[in-house]
Amino acid sequence: MSVAARGAGTIVFLSYWGSDEPLTFSTVLPTLRMLVAEGMARRVVLCTVERPGRRPPMLTVPPGCTHVQWSSTTGLPKPLARAVDVLRMRRRLAHVLRHESPDLVMARGVIAGGLAHRVATRLRIPYAVDYFEPHADYMADVGVWSRGGLMYRGLKRLITAQTRTALRMVCVSHNYRRMLMAEGVDGDRILVAPCPVDAALMRFDGSARVRNRACLGIGAGPVAIYLGKFGGLYHREHAFRAFARFLERAGHDAHMIIRTPEPVEHVLDGMRRAGADPHRVHVGFARHDEVPGWLSASDIAFAPYRGTPSSACISPMKIGEYWANGLPVVLTRGVGDDSAIIDAEPLGGAVFDPEGDDLDDALDRVLAVVCTPGQRSATAALAERHRSMALTREAYARILEAWAAIRP
Repeated sequence: MSVAARGAGTIVFLSYWGSDEPLTFSTVLPTLRMLVAEGMARRVVLCTVERPGRRPPMLTVPPGCTHVQWSSTTGLPKPLARAVDVLRMRRRLAHVLRHESPDLVMARGVIAGGLAHRVATRLRIPYAVDYFEPHADYMADVGVWSRGGLMYRGLKRLITAQTRTALRMVCVSHNYRRMLMAEGVDGDRILVAPCPVDAALMRFDGSARVRNRACLGIGAGPVAIYLGKFGGLYHREHAFRAFARFLERAGHDAHMIIRTPEPVEHVLDGMRRAGADPHRVHVGFARHDEVPGWLSASDIAFAPYRGTPSSACISPMKIGEYWANGLPVVLTRGVGDDSAIIDAEPLGGAVFDPEGDDLDDALDRVLAVVCTPGQRSATAALAERHRSMALTREAYARILEAWAAIRP
C-alpha cells in the first residue's frame, strides 16, 4: 500500500447487523482489527443497528475503535417501523458524522450503503460499500418481498444510486461484478473480495472432534453438519430430505449435526417427515466460538441455498468456514463463485440441484473425497486460497488509494 493511502484518520464503519449477530463476530470485528492493525485508520467508529426488543452488551472492539449502538423501532407494523427506522438512522448517522468528522464512511452491505448515500453524500464525505450484493433481488427471488412493493423498489433505487455515488463498491463474487459492468457501471469502481474466513480460528481440532463426538454418543461413522437457518434464502423441506438421504447413503453409523437458532422440535419434526431416524440427528444452537469444535466433529457439510438468479452473486460465510476446517461441501448448484470453484476443485465438495436427481451422485462424491489421504488439509487450503483476509485487505487498500487521490 502506498504511503498516501495510509493516511486515513477516522473511518466510520456502518453495519446494519446487530451486535449479537454471528456475521458481526465473523466478519465485522475481523475487518475492524485489520483496519487498525494494518494502519489503514488511526480510529474506527463502529455503528450497529440492534433488532427490536434486543439490546445486547457493547462489543469488545479492538483498541482504537469505538462502538455506537442504535436501536430499531418497536411497537409498530413492520413496514411503518422500517420507514421510521430509516428517518431515525439518517439523523443518527448525520450526528455521528458531524461529531466525528471522518475521512471516510465504510458501509457494510447495501442497506447500510443506502444510509451512507443519503447522509454522507449530503455532508460531502466520501463513502464506500463492501458486501455489495443485489439484496433487493434476493428478497424478491425467495418470495419475501414483492417486486412491486415499496421495500423492493426503494432498496433497488438506493442500490442504483450507490453505483453512481460510492467511491468504490466491493462485491463478494466475480459474477456480480460482471453483471454490474454489463449494466454500465464503471469496472474500475467495482472491486471483488469474497467473505473472508479466519482460517486459524476455524481450523480442525482433533481433541474437539473426540470430545464433541463423545458428547453426542457418535462413534467412528461419517458425520455431516449444517450451520444456519431454514427458509428464506435456504431450503427447508429439500434440506431435510438431503440430510435424511445422507444418513441412508452413508450407512447405519452415520450421524447428522444441525446447529441452528430454530426450535429443536421444529427441525426434528422436519427430519422425521423426511424419513430420518431422529436418534441419529443432533440439533441445537451453537455460539460462534463453538462452531469450530462442531465442524471438527464432522466430515462433510451442507449448504442448501435456494437456487435463484441472484444466488450467483453471493459468498456464503459458512462455505468459507466449512472449507477452513477441512470439510467438503454439498452445495446447491449456481451459488456465487463457489459452485464453479467446487467444479474445478473436487476436494471442495460437490454441487447438486435440490429439485433434480443428482443428490446421490453428489453424496457419493463427497463420501469418496473424505477417504482421500490428506484430504482435510487439502480442503482447508481452499479457504486460504479463495477466502483469505488478504483479499479484503487488498480491496480496502484500493479504496484508500482512491480516497487519497481525491482528498484536498
